[in-house]
Amino acid sequence: MKISTSFLFERATERMSTIQNQLAATQAQMAVSKKILAPSDSPDQAAAIQRLKGEIERQGSQQLSMNVALRRYTAEESALKSSVDLLTRIKELGIKAANDTLGPSDRKAIAVEMRSIRDQLLSTGNSQDDSGNYIFSATRVNTPAFAEDSNGNVIYQGDQTQTNIPAGVERTVKFTRSGTDIFSRVIRTDSAGNDQSVGFFKAIDEMVDAVEASNTSGIQQGIGDVAQMFNSVTFALAQTGSDQVVVQSQIDVLDETSLRLKSTLSDVQDLDYAEAATRMNKEMMALEAAMSSFAKISGLSLFDYIRG
Repeated sequence: MKISTSFLFERATERMSTIQNQLAATQAQMAVSKKILAPSDSPDQAAAIQRLKGEIERQGSQQLSMNVALRRYTAEESALKSSVDLLTRIKELGIKAANDTLGPSDRKAIAVEMRSIRDQLLSTGNSQDDSGNYIFSATRVNTPAFAEDSNGNVIYQGDQTQTNIPAGVERTVKFTRSGTDIFSRVIRTDSAGNDQSVGFFKAIDEMVDAVEASNTSGIQQGIGDVAQMFNSVTFALAQTGSDQVVVQSQIDVLDETSLRLKSTLSDVQDLDYAEAATRMNKEMMALEAAMSSFAKISGLSLFDYIRG
């Protein structure tokens, strides 16, 4: 079998070119800390990387929504706890005003404090979250939930729409709440046994007026009304607390899932520097050996063979 000089040159050049390409690829991998430089390097791994990145992005979006909801619930909880404290104080003052030992001037002084608490309750009903949205206006988040008309009557300016957000597999929690569901109307029974519905703040105003006028029956009615208000607000507080537990649990699940996905992604796409450095050294040695061999082969000739 005859082997021409050109064949030797071609084989040597091809060998050096292959090793140089491998070395360049390894150096490029080390430069970006990635195993896959282009989808063509490994289509299966490239597809897996894209799927993992998409899932991580989706998990991140859910985490963002859950954290926004959690901050909103925290604002709700603070407002509702404040409302519970204020209602407790109003009830205490009502019971105090119902004491027959108090005179009209004493009750007028109590009424002054009760009006102040009523105004605080109205302010609490217009609480905002850290984004400046009104938390008890339902979906009308840019509108204060409650306002006073020209006659001093409190009106609800939000809507009744309640939105839910997913919090796990086939589970949702409320994201927006209607103020009228929390600061709800009270139900009274008249002398004929018929039920009457009275607005939350109107009932408080009537109680304060009764205290100011030393109207004992009105004060007793107000104490009963406040008991209903207290139950309504504490129930809303319990709901908010329950939703917080669900959302926090889902956040923990998302955190664990995201960590697992990122770990898997790292295994698929991140470069093992120790392995890559070892491989690069081998490729450099192979390239040096190939270049040395090529230099020796290129120096050979027929006359060298004859002289040998």
